[in-house]
Amino acid sequence: MCFAGPWLTRVLLLREKHLAPAPVDVRGALADASVALLVVGIAGVFFATRRWWGRALGLTIVVSLLWVSFAMYEFISVFDSLYALSHASFLADSTFVGGSVRHLQHPVLLASLTALAVVAGSRARVPGQRWWRWWGAAFAVSVFGQFVIPASHGHDEWRQRHAAQANLSLLPASAETASVSMRADVGDVFRGDLSGARWVAPLSGRPNILLILIEAASGAHLPSVAAAQGVQSGTTMPKLDALAQRHILFTRLISHQRQTNRGEYGILCGDYPKLLTDQSKMSEQVYGAPHRCLPEVLRDEGYATAYIQSAPLAFMMKDQFMKKAGFEELVGDPWFDRSYARTDWGVDDKAFFEQSLRRVLELHAGERPFFATLLTVGTHHPFTFPDGATAEGARSRQERAFRWADDALAEFVTQLEQHGVLRDTVVIITSDESTGLVQAANPTQRLLSQSWSFAVVMTPEPQAKRIDTLYAHVDTALSVMDLLGLELQAKRFVGRSWFREYDTPRYLFAGNTYARSVIMWQPSGSAIVCGESFRSCTRSIPVDGLVFGPERQSEPASARERQLLTEVARLTRSGRGDMTETGEVELWTGDVMSVPAAAGRRLLIGGQYLRVPGGTTLRVDLDLEVSGDQATIDFHQDVFLNGYEKFARKGIRIRDGGRWRLSYEIGVPNDSSQLVVQLYATTVSGEVAEIEFHDARLSMTAGRVKSAKVAVIVDEVSPADPR
Repeated sequence: MCFAGPWLTRVLLLREKHLAPAPVDVRGALADASVALLVVGIAGVFFATRRWWGRALGLTIVVSLLWVSFAMYEFISVFDSLYALSHASFLADSTFVGGSVRHLQHPVLLASLTALAVVAGSRARVPGQRWWRWWGAAFAVSVFGQFVIPASHGHDEWRQRHAAQANLSLLPASAETASVSMRADVGDVFRGDLSGARWVAPLSGRPNILLILIEAASGAHLPSVAAAQGVQSGTTMPKLDALAQRHILFTRLISHQRQTNRGEYGILCGDYPKLLTDQSKMSEQVYGAPHRCLPEVLRDEGYATAYIQSAPLAFMMKDQFMKKAGFEELVGDPWFDRSYARTDWGVDDKAFFEQSLRRVLELHAGERPFFATLLTVGTHHPFTFPDGATAEGARSRQERAFRWADDALAEFVTQLEQHGVLRDTVVIITSDESTGLVQAANPTQRLLSQSWSFAVVMTPEPQAKRIDTLYAHVDTALSVMDLLGLELQAKRFVGRSWFREYDTPRYLFAGNTYARSVIMWQPSGSAIVCGESFRSCTRSIPVDGLVFGPERQSEPASARERQLLTEVARLTRSGRGDMTETGEVELWTGDVMSVPAAAGRRLLIGGQYLRVPGGTTLRVDLDLEVSGDQATIDFHQDVFLNGYEKFARKGIRIRDGGRWRLSYEIGVPNDSSQLVVQLYATTVSGEVAEIEFHDARLSMTAGRVKSAKVAVIVDEVSPADPR
């Protein structure tokens, strides 16, 4: 079973991605074998104890490898990169588990192999001396074979290595830079530039701004844009492409990171997200002095501001970040009461746009101009659409989900036009991040395409214009300010205006936390690509000027290029390292929460993913009460740190009129990351229950903490206080 897991999933990936076998796949199979043999050896040591607990531990290790193999298969099938251990903490988040992990592609196969592994392990004999000799020989051959077969830059890393090897080789990125001064070059990266010549005059009358973010959409998904780059994607949005050709279309827009919280931060705040894998700036904004973002500026200019998404707002702390960013109104998962399909990530895109239209029309009818941001979720794995939905030519779930979103978006824009919204509203359609080209010609093209987004800008007086110059998501906030004639406000943001032409070139930067890579885009379309350790950097040169085309040439990057990219990546990483100076974070910022029984388990608090310095005492305080006719709620509250559960209260049932108070402290003696405090609820009786929070806080106190003990201060259920 140790070999069946990694080898079988490798074969499935090659088959499902329509990849022809190559020598590097033999290298990958040997890498799997070496890891599997190492696990077998460790299990053999436990079996040799001849104790029941030794066999149980050995069997647990074997089954764990099997499950890890399928987890890697799921990750690679979506992201085309090896799984990073830094992402394991998402498994502690109920929204992520319910939205993605629960939707395995081969659950029956995994269950069957697990059962076979348990049966085989329970009957296996204790390894003898001859067994160990054969084990040593096989391990030596598998390791030696990986040295004999050379690695290839022309093939994806997952075809050549096992994820365990990749994670062991990842070292912290260097913060050192060369002695040559690069202040001028670096300074240009982090300033707002309005020196270009306008080609769009500032709009008069304070038009509304509607920003629509299509989850994970890429420039490759617009057929005409893809064709201009010499590529063809099976995932397409033809109606959006047709719309784009009637308006202003930016075909080469750089997205700066994978993951929504990083992409949205760059768009809304006009600031580079962290290019290196680290606690996101969105999380840091929650408990630190916030960066002045676009919604706050527009709010101060008299705009009504609203943020609308179908996913739970608590995930990634958006409920708190978006308020600090300047949104007056937040709309999330509970607001959407109907759907054609639904997962824990939220409703499908058709239902999302249909219901969001109502709120947009209300904003449009208001006395103030409005700035609204809409984020879809249906094109996020596991790709949400009704089972009966079909799309001509679409084969995979991803392709069908994007076509479902394409139809929904087209109808939404039509409704906006029919209701007169477009007469005084600027509509900007782009993505939060880019899933890139699934059918890429080579790994470099795939990596670069995962920074390839687009923007469609619809102005009250429509004009058709196609811009092929490299721009970026970080330019969004400054561009909106420039379009509204707010030049003084624009200069507080990074980037250049989409609506100006510049004589001088510039560099653009991107990170890819899944591929553990950073990229510097040069004006010519060449890209400097480095791993996060910066030990290896190459310049990828496009053939025939096709920036995202299939044919590229590679050569070593110069020392200065490597130095500039290293310095910019280091500077984007700057930010708050811990929370101890601020002390407290509000875990709940909303009003009364309704939990219908039909909705199943609902996430109330979670998704913070915070970094905690050693010597810190964490304290969580919860105080809530439940109301509702014959209602009973089952609560589950836990804390995860570094991906491990540190505290949990499960099965706490509170009836109508009941109140639950919970306070506890956890010591954190060593530097830790990925702190997640979660609370989710299930209505187990009654049709709907309501939860009112009196307190929900996370506190951090610096001190000399030497043990990771948990001290419960209060944990009591009582009748609610009389009103």
